Amino acid sequence: MLALSALGCRGVIEGTEPWTPPSYWAQERYIELEGLNICYLEAGPADAETIVFVHGWSGNVQNWWDQFEHFQSRYHVVVFDAPGHGKSERGDHVDYSMALHVELVDELLDALEVDEAIVVGNSGGGWIAAEYAIQHPERVTKLVLSDSTGTRYTGSAGAVLNLLTARWLQIANMTTGEHYPGLDPKSQARQEFVSSFAGTVEEAPYLEALAALLAPTYERIPKSRLAQIEAPTLILWGDDDAVVPINAMKVFDKAIPDSQTYMVHLGGHTPMMNSPNEFNCAMDMFLGGGELRECKRYALTPKKQRDRLAGRDWGPHYEN
Repeated sequence: MLALSALGCRGVIEGTEPWTPPSYWAQERYIELEGLNICYLEAGPADAETIVFVHGWSGNVQNWWDQFEHFQSRYHVVVFDAPGHGKSERGDHVDYSMALHVELVDELLDALEVDEAIVVGNSGGGWIAAEYAIQHPERVTKLVLSDSTGTRYTGSAGAVLNLLTARWLQIANMTTGEHYPGLDPKSQARQEFVSSFAGTVEEAPYLEALAALLAPTYERIPKSRLAQIEAPTLILWGDDDAVVPINAMKVFDKAIPDSQTYMVHLGGHTPMMNSPNEFNCAMDMFLGGGELRECKRYALTPKKQRDRLAGRDWGPHYEN
């Protein structure tokens, strides 16, 4: 702990090169929300039911790449970069509060002329999604929480959260892309995007945004507030998540009145990326009223996981 604290006392090394991020896989659109320039992508029929995906801290729209592709044939799909992340605005003028993120989702739906939506969140994005469902129940038809923060269970990260600084995150290689393992094209694109911050003028503001967000990430949502969620809720969890353990899933399930759970085998903290076939199947079954247990056929085995990380085909691939 002392070593981490000492590292945190040193200032972040400022980059000098211009930031030239690679393009996303779809047309990037920009909109002003809460006075900030926000990047988002959308696809699918404009008159179809809308799904809004909310990524967690240190993520970006690429976290939902597989879901964007899978659901756009039947839904109006929207993904966006949260403030401080990806290609959205960041800086000292942004407060990075939960209130900001909740209002940003609300303004985004208003701007896209969407009255109500299915809201899906992972990690810190799950916390946002839950809060949005609490504060705006009339706009959330269904809710999906994946490996969500918001309970007292902090996993392996809990011991260092209060010590995190931009400099510590820099030393921990948060701008190398190493936290997106794999040789498949999507993993490599994620690695390339994150590493594009390194040594540029945007590296320090990005890391400072993460430090501002990560420290309070594990504040609790009171169970009495979770009990106010009216939307039918699916709670998806990687069965090997070391960041937010399964005990947190149990808290959400017990507190939310209309909820059900599903564990994604070898899904880790981001099962929508680590095991997209099983994750997408579970979402489809939940949204369409199918049997969740049918999705176990798409669960990763250790061999399939190795093949995925090596960039080899690891089917069968789920399609609906």
